[in-house]
Amino acid sequence: MGLARSAATGAHPSLIQPKCSSMSDASNPATTPDPVSNAPVADWHNDPTLSEKWKYRFNFFEKNGVPGMGSPSPQLRAAFKELSFAERVKVNMNFFALFFSFIYFGFFLKMWRQAAIAFGLIVAASIILSIFNLSNGAARGASMGLGVLFGLRANALYYLKRTQGDIGWKFF
Repeated sequence: MGLARSAATGAHPSLIQPKCSSMSDASNPATTPDPVSNAPVADWHNDPTLSEKWKYRFNFFEKNGVPGMGSPSPQLRAAFKELSFAERVKVNMNFFALFFSFIYFGFFLKMWRQAAIAFGLIVAASIILSIFNLSNGAARGASMGLGVLFGLRANALYYLKRTQGDIGWKFF
C-alpha cells in the first residue's frame, strides 16, 4: 500500500508544513500554530508580557478547568475549596473589570467583543431602569451586580482568549 498523497502538492499530508496565521508571526513569539487545526496556540508559560498574577490564574485554570456560568465541575469546586481566601479572590475576581468594565475589557485586555457585550448590558440595564422609573437604590444594585458579573468573568475570558485565540462573542 502506498502513502496517500495530497492532490494539490503531491506530498504526503504529514509532510506538509502548516501555514502560519498572522498571530503566530515574529511579532508574537509566545504563539505558535497548532499543526492540526492551524489555530494559534499560546505558550503563556514563557510569555514575558504576562504577569505572575495572570500566570497563577492561568495555571489554576489549566489544572482544574475554567469556571463558567453554571454548575462548576467537582474537580474545580474541590480545588477552589483548597485555596485560601486571598487566593480565591486572586483567581476568581478581577477588580479592574469590576470598576472599569467595558473600558478594561476593550482597551487593556483587547477583548473588543466582550467590551461591546458589557457596554450593551450596561445600556440595556439603564434603559430598563429608566422605563420602569425604579429608585436610585435599584439602579445602584443593578450597577453593582453588573460590575460583579464583569469582575467574575474577566479572568476566565482572558484565559480563554490567550489559550484559544479568538473566542468570538462568548461572555457566559
